[in-house]
Amino acid sequence: MGLLSKMLGGRPGASVVTQTVRDAVRVLPGVVAQDLTYNHQQNASGALSGTVDVLDTPTFLEVLRTVHRVLDGLLGDGVNRVTFYLAGRTPDGAAVTPGDLGLSQPPTGREIAQRLRL
Repeated sequence: MGLLSKMLGGRPGASVVTQTVRDAVRVLPGVVAQDLTYNHQQNASGALSGTVDVLDTPTFLEVLRTVHRVLDGLLGDGVNRVTFYLAGRTPDGAAVTPGDLGLSQPPTGREIAQRLRL
């Protein structure tokens, strides 16, 4: 869909992006619940925000990788300009953030791709 959006000169709607991301995260092993929302921002950028209830830190890492992959498919190079305002929460209530994984808080799609070698 990223290629189609480029060819037509637009981006998929924020609701389409949100639902596609939610669908991809929902089926990941170790994801208990989620509340993710994508919003388009100025200058062809975007923001993904929310909390994902996960069993452990490695699951949150997989959430970041999966979300980046999905956004890359939908937005193409635009994924590099998305800011990820995401946090994880483990069953004992502990927070897991991108900062816990060596990323800035909040990271951009570009940083996630570079640091997580996607």
